[in-house]
Amino acid sequence: MNIQKFIELEETKDSILQKLKYLRNGGLNEYIDYVLSEMGLKKLPQKNDDQIIQQILSKTPNDLNKKVASKEHYKAHLCALKNVFEKMLLNDGFIENIEKYNIEEGKDMVIYNYYNLLREILFDLALFIQDYKQVIKKENPEKFSVGKNLYQRDFSLYQLVPQIIFGQVSFHSFIEREPNLSIAVIRQLLELKIRRGFGIMGTYDKSKDSFEPLPLSQIFDELKLFKNDIDFAIPLENIIRINGWANIFMHSGMKDYTWTLIFVFRYMHEFIKGRTINGKWKSNSGIRIKQTTLDTIIGGLELKLIEKNENLILHKSKPDIDIIT
Repeated sequence: MNIQKFIELEETKDSILQKLKYLRNGGLNEYIDYVLSEMGLKKLPQKNDDQIIQQILSKTPNDLNKKVASKEHYKAHLCALKNVFEKMLLNDGFIENIEKYNIEEGKDMVIYNYYNLLREILFDLALFIQDYKQVIKKENPEKFSVGKNLYQRDFSLYQLVPQIIFGQVSFHSFIEREPNLSIAVIRQLLELKIRRGFGIMGTYDKSKDSFEPLPLSQIFDELKLFKNDIDFAIPLENIIRINGWANIFMHSGMKDYTWTLIFVFRYMHEFIKGRTINGKWKSNSGIRIKQTTLDTIIGGLELKLIEKNENLILHKSKPDIDIIT
């Protein structure tokens, strides 16, 4: 397979459409078959979304070292990228929207954004093959090799701040995207969902008259004791895994394959936005729990605080959670 030709793309509507249609009409399968042949496999394994998350995301740097040395990690990534392409980029509706789109004069931001996104994914597909060959097969890089900065630069994040404030198209900001910053947003929204969901915002120290943080890990430890009594839209183990994966980026700036960000975003949908229960959508139904179970969880955390320091009081808010009977 000619990887260099596979990843070629120009910043034009026609080039984007041509590439998307090529991928939809067999190009993506050609790529997947090529990687499978490198793995010694005849077909793509069947993995559900929960399994994919467990096998592509690392909770800690040590976990990451173990994962990249495992073939299952790469198999799961193949499943993830196929899912992202088919659900987000190769469906008829999206391609029709691009076809019907009227390009604006000058710098068209829709074309610019999708060009950069697709280029990043295609580049990462080439990098993915190279990573597998080097890490698993212990092969030296081929004549055509790719490489990218594996860590987020602080300056590029600084350049993104005015874009977040003023918008991508403004006189105050730059137009460049920084997709990996979405990991930091995912990290914060996950923590807010847990804290506000269970109404656990922190602790108050009576002796110091000050509010103190309660580590999210302590809340997770308490929730683990009652995971069979809590209806999470996605498994608690994977919520904790996503949190750990995001922490790696938060503390080190280590990047991931671009499709991983999209897959995690889609995976968290019902957990963050809620589910349809008995024909009715509820915004807080990403977590459902009985009041008695919630009271027991809160009581357990309060008891542990008192055992640690009798001056600590759990700072609570109204739970934003679906209470079931």
